[in-house]
Amino acid sequence: MSIQRYSVNQHQPQTLLTWINSVEIAIPEIQQPFVWPAKKAREMQYE
Repeated sequence: MSIQRYSVNQHQPQTLLTWINSVEIAIPEIQQPFVWPAKKAREMQYE
């Protein structure tokens, strides 16, 4: 028997933005400094 470790829920982008603005959810700090320039993001799509 497998244990379900996560679930997938689909929400509208506006709902997510509302949650972020009201501090109901937040992006973990560890992810915030890792922003790729647009060129790097485009290059990674084709690897």
